[in-house]
Amino acid sequence: MEPRVRKAELAASVHDLSRLPPADRPEIAVAGRSNVGKSALLNRLLGRRKLARVSQRPGHTRGLNFYGVNDAFYLVDLPGYGFARVPAAVRRQWQALVEGYLSGRATLRGVVCIVDARRLPDQADVDLVRYVRGLGRQAWVVVNKIDKIPQPRRAAQMKRIRAALGDLAAAPLPCSARTGEGVEALLGLLWNAAAP
Repeated sequence: MEPRVRKAELAASVHDLSRLPPADRPEIAVAGRSNVGKSALLNRLLGRRKLARVSQRPGHTRGLNFYGVNDAFYLVDLPGYGFARVPAAVRRQWQALVEGYLSGRATLRGVVCIVDARRLPDQADVDLVRYVRGLGRQAWVVVNKIDKIPQPRRAAQMKRIRAALGDLAAAPLPCSARTGEGVEALLGLLWNAAAP
């Protein structure tokens, strides 16, 4: 597959595992904290400014949003974790939905785990990558908002992020939804992962 998005659409928004779309193509999930810029990065990847809704209030994504790419594979936006102000019962429902999807979906090729370049990964970020790896799934760590780090400090910050993740992520990919830095490399990674 050529790494070029010709068609992108919201194919399904799922709040119950019994309503997942047919498992007829590869899927790559996208996960991260509620304020890490997942929606903005998805829009940049897909070349559509408002396909994934960018909210000023963390926690807008409440289900599994399946974005069809070139009728060839799905990017699946998972609910964010961390800062979303929602009741504990809703949080538990999200967790069951996400864990059920990640552990049981046969067509899932891996998970893009997004962290914020301005802060070190915390325990929730580490737990996500460890959980995905523990399922035997591929986990790619993407460091979003790299444009917020001054160029002279980037290498040192990336080194600190790698150290915080330990052996869970040897080569996190620096990226910026705002400037597009790293997006071509991430697209190439997704294309390779979704290839037949």
